[in-house]
Amino acid sequence: MLNDNQSGLEIYAKVEDLLGVYEVAPKLYRYYYDTLEDLSFNSLLDIGCGSGHFLKSLKLKFPSKRLYGIDKSRVMVERAKSFGLDVSTKRLHELDGKFDIATAIFDMINYLKQDELESLFRDLRESLMDSGYFLFDINSEFGLSELAVGSFSTEDENRFIAIESDYQEGIYESHFTLFERVGSLYRRSHGVIKQYLYRKEFFQTLDGWKIIEILPIKLYDMGAYDKEIYLMQKIY
Repeated sequence: MLNDNQSGLEIYAKVEDLLGVYEVAPKLYRYYYDTLEDLSFNSLLDIGCGSGHFLKSLKLKFPSKRLYGIDKSRVMVERAKSFGLDVSTKRLHELDGKFDIATAIFDMINYLKQDELESLFRDLRESLMDSGYFLFDINSEFGLSELAVGSFSTEDENRFIAIESDYQEGIYESHFTLFERVGSLYRRSHGVIKQYLYRKEFFQTLDGWKIIEILPIKLYDMGAYDKEIYLMQKIY
């Protein structure tokens, strides 16, 4: 047995395909398509683009638009580049040029602490055109506290992943334990991912932004709505 310490996001990048994300993705994508089709734009920045599946779908849906993605994970970015997508590990403040619209899909916003999220909105104002839009989704309290808590495990021929998740006082915490086959041995990796609950009142206080629309949705059709999609606009 080999042991390795990695960040939770690094482990997530290695097992994303085992977690059922791709199965529900088309349903979430449709909400984004519907909103984007009602907006006039020539360029779009996808923040936290991951392995590029959403950007890839946008490239097919809006072939004439300039699309660009950024993500912290080099593993994810390399995977996205294999699809022929224009992506990088750059931070917002390192980008050249401005965009009409930014997106952040699959609750990327929930992964940021409050000071990190406030910083993102400040930096994004510099990366958007005047009156530019930010379209994103967040997990609701039901999604974090009821739908996603508990134990989960799955595997394929070379990987076994176990996830233990809990929710306390606005913080959702997931412990990832991954076993990867390395020759005749298995490498064990452990990491933690946290998500933070955000409500409308927080987004209303952000300087230089206004909320255009909030759309509650049931991505998993279980109980109350598990996500909210926000359309916000830069006002100065």
